Amino acid sequence: MPCILRNTLMMVQIRRKPITLSRRVFLAGATAGVALHGVHPAAVQASTVSFDSDWDHLTFRRLSPNRFELRPNRLTVISDGTSSILYRILPPELRNTTQARWTWQVDASAPASDLSQIGNDDRNLGVFFASMPADQAARVRAGTSIATLLRNRSVYVLMYTWGGNQPPGTVVPSPHAPDRLRNLITRRPATGQFTENVDLARDFPRVFNRPLEQVVAVAVSSNSENTPARVVAHVSDFTLS
Repeated sequence: MPCILRNTLMMVQIRRKPITLSRRVFLAGATAGVALHGVHPAAVQASTVSFDSDWDHLTFRRLSPNRFELRPNRLTVISDGTSSILYRILPPELRNTTQARWTWQVDASAPASDLSQIGNDDRNLGVFFASMPADQAARVRAGTSIATLLRNRSVYVLMYTWGGNQPPGTVVPSPHAPDRLRNLITRRPATGQFTENVDLARDFPRVFNRPLEQVVAVAVSSNSENTPARVVAHVSDFTLS
């Protein structure tokens, strides 16, 4: 994540209308909690998430963005001293997701970093899942800005992270929003290729001490602006169930 997240401006690029706001506002209210909302509904049938025009690019002003190359079943990320996020608002029929599967590959790796420190939190890849209560999720539409979601104190974001300097399975709160934005270290920083099968309904309670609710958005990021390093990575065969 950019080391200047709290006090510079960013541009949210969406298909219909760009929005400019301060990074402090972007994650305002990160420490507030909300009430629990009961048992999560049953999972939907497995669905492939295509890398198509329904993804939007969140870029940070004063930082050069990553290059994302989208193909139907494969996303390539090139981060060369850069940082940005590619995200997708999920349609209502996918929001009862409880599990996810993807293959990721790193051809050029960032070095180990301390993801708990601003200015030292580079990583090869992060695969994000944003959860919020069903009553609020019902108001999220295609084209909703991820900035709007992350300003909502009811939204919790779990990042399965390839990078950092901790063993896999370690939970590392983001220094930018430690209560609502957390890394679950999945792979150490190195090159390689792996297929992940994750249980969101199990991991959200472990990471946040609260249940998974409605998954309203997914995202992929890489950042190398602090090292700087060059990361070349891919995500493919992304499915939700």
